[in-house]
Amino acid sequence: MAKSSIRALAELILQNIDTIEEALEKRQASVPSLDDPFTPGSDIANGEPELMATTELTVRAASQLIQTIRLPQYSVIHEALSHTTSSTLRCVTDLNIPEILREAGPEGLHISEIAKRCNADPVRLCPIIRYLCGRWIFKEVTPDVFANNRLSSVLDKGKPVTELQKSPETKFDTPQAAISALVGHLTDESMKGSSYLYEVLSDPKSAFTADPELCPTTRSLGSPLSLWDYYEQPDQKHRLYRFGVAMEGVKNMEPATLPLGAFDWSSLPEDGLVVDVGGGVGTVSTQLAAVHPKLRFVVQDRPAVVEDGKKRWKELSSVGQVTFEAHDFFKPNPIKNPSVFLLKHITHDWSDPYVKKILKQLRDASGPSTKLVVMDRIIPFACPIPEGHNVAKIPGLLNPQVPWPLSVAGPDQLSTKTSILMTILFNSTERTLQDAVDLYASAGWKIEKVNQFEAAGSLPSGIVAVPM
Repeated sequence: MAKSSIRALAELILQNIDTIEEALEKRQASVPSLDDPFTPGSDIANGEPELMATTELTVRAASQLIQTIRLPQYSVIHEALSHTTSSTLRCVTDLNIPEILREAGPEGLHISEIAKRCNADPVRLCPIIRYLCGRWIFKEVTPDVFANNRLSSVLDKGKPVTELQKSPETKFDTPQAAISALVGHLTDESMKGSSYLYEVLSDPKSAFTADPELCPTTRSLGSPLSLWDYYEQPDQKHRLYRFGVAMEGVKNMEPATLPLGAFDWSSLPEDGLVVDVGGGVGTVSTQLAAVHPKLRFVVQDRPAVVEDGKKRWKELSSVGQVTFEAHDFFKPNPIKNPSVFLLKHITHDWSDPYVKKILKQLRDASGPSTKLVVMDRIIPFACPIPEGHNVAKIPGLLNPQVPWPLSVAGPDQLSTKTSILMTILFNSTERTLQDAVDLYASAGWKIEKVNQFEAAGSLPSGIVAVPM
């Protein structure tokens, strides 16, 4: 009798568990308990690329096993109810439940006391926390007594509850609060916008116009502005503040060395000029400058942002290696013929017509030897790439090969979720490599290679293009 797909999945899981346990034993570590609060360095993969791939494969196999053996109607309804996780997560983060339970200690706290401390109705709060316990976020120690666990503890903002309640406008001021800020952003304006995705796609006024002012999020908020402009409104300071902290959290979740591997920076001539377009406060440029001291960097962004950057990196700016310049990337670039135009996390914020404008301005300012380096996610197809496909010939592309019976698409890929999130927030998208090839070509650029760090698109890749 031939081996069934579910047995093959189970065996694949066990094979990967063997690999994981061997790696843990080698570094004298143990499998972390879901019952204990998270501590830095306790994750299984520990930043090791091969082990990260193994854990990802294990998750895929376990998820596909669930979908195979479970009633399909149940699976679909389960997915349709996923908004309940977002809404309950927002409740517990904004009510400071992780911090209340941190102060209560491992014994936990009765729901009546939890509700009293956050001024909430215990009858409705109890099912919210218990629901998240069923998602392995919090734990129910004894009936109606709850405590933190590994997952809920990462929501802790790191401040006393009394301080959070007294000064909510500064609740994300600690580095530890970045994940909570990100969860707040995703479960507030992002989730509101997600409920209007169909309306934007089906309304004749917005169905085929990908302007940022018509995005699902600002439609859900009753605003005619783009989300960027909406955040700048005086009554939205709290959301702008939270978004800024959340984006710092996203950066911190990425390996710090990503920009170093996005391009062969050592191939540039001495005194070569790198223009960091939309480079914010210069985080990437200053990192590159520290490793490549013979290169020069100009960081371009909005006036207020570059002023902040000048203050943060005063020492580097004073010696002239990293300088700042106010610039709107939709307008002609004042710098001509640099060695590299660098864009990190820029193109995914804009729909194709807007990205074409940005890239066309850079093409007009480039010289024959100028390189375009774009750091954004490459979304994988949900199927294998045929050998003769156009993008299969581009050097550096990772074409995922997974063992039978796994599907290439896999479950819950962060890249595809982020792509939908970009549509919800900005009417934009993450792109497949084929999407990028076509879009860049329309602006006069040819992709010559990619530097991918992993195949799933969870991390940004380095897309390298040259003038056509």
